[in-house]
Amino acid sequence: MSSVSLEHEDLADDLRRIRLSGRLDMVGVGEIELRFTSLAASKPVSVLVDLTGVSFLASVGLRCIIHSAKALDMKGGRMALLVGDNALVQSTLETVGIADIIPVFSEESEALDSLARGAG
Repeated sequence: MSSVSLEHEDLADDLRRIRLSGRLDMVGVGEIELRFTSLAASKPVSVLVDLTGVSFLASVGLRCIIHSAKALDMKGGRMALLVGDNALVQSTLETVGIADIIPVFSEESEALDSLARGAG
């Protein structure tokens, strides 16, 4: 059985939501890394990565997200992270200072507004 799941949905031509849930550890990232990178950085779009269902976020998971965000940025796209009320993921992201690289939001509407402003 998989330790992580990945779902995606195109909300508009230039806006994609990627939902991750489960454990983003060595095994979990190994299961989804190629698909995540392809979905997140394949074309210049705005990407909202929903981490509200993530139960564990290891450094390898952070590396995967940051790598994809940088690749997306080089193509002219933007990424934002949604943590909702997931205190574990929020704490991990704050500890590593990821907000200096990728904006982090608790509310989906704020994340979508930020992506819309940045893409316009």
